[in-house]
Amino acid sequence: MDQARRHPALIRRIAAAGHRIGLHGLTHRRIFELDRGAFRQALREGKARLEDLSGQSVVAHRAPEWSLRGAAEDWWEEVLAAGFQCDSSRAPLALLGDPAWPREAHRLPGGLWELPPPVLWSGPVRCPLWGWGLRVLPFGVVRRALEALALAGAGTPLVLHPWELDEGQPALPGAGPGHRFAHGAGLRGHGERLRDLWAGFRLVSLETWLSRSAG
Repeated sequence: MDQARRHPALIRRIAAAGHRIGLHGLTHRRIFELDRGAFRQALREGKARLEDLSGQSVVAHRAPEWSLRGAAEDWWEEVLAAGFQCDSSRAPLALLGDPAWPREAHRLPGGLWELPPPVLWSGPVRCPLWGWGLRVLPFGVVRRALEALALAGAGTPLVLHPWELDEGQPALPGAGPGHRFAHGAGLRGHGERLRDLWAGFRLVSLETWLSRSAG
């Protein structure tokens, strides 16, 4: 949302091009670092501002770093109360969430759709099918996983950060080895790799998937 405030014309341009817009928070602070009241206010304020800028309803939410976990594990109730229809803030993966959480799209009490980010493999060995996983895993492995998700009509969000298409981005100052790997591994040629990975797939918005799954 901080980027939307700084670049309102870009938000209007994105919406005019036919893209749907979701809320990723007023800032990029992890939700469990906030108190519940502040999170509630941020949801309502962010939704209203994006709807005003884009001229469209905003029904999708994803917390920074999939951070509806820990002390904020049940705060998805605030997402529902704020008027969102779907959320993608609970990763079925260690460190970022809980491997015991469902990997498939599912409805939480009250009707909110939870759409987990895609994870490869099962058991204790799992890998995110986004970020560095999408960039460095063998092409055939990733392609087969995407084909399986498509055949299942899984409603799985495909996660792509804009900076992943910037091969010349500067190194993060003060970042540890883990963050340097996550942000730098496999960047070279990633845009072309994505075009090949997604060839033949028909991608739809989360809102389109929701309308097909209603009821």
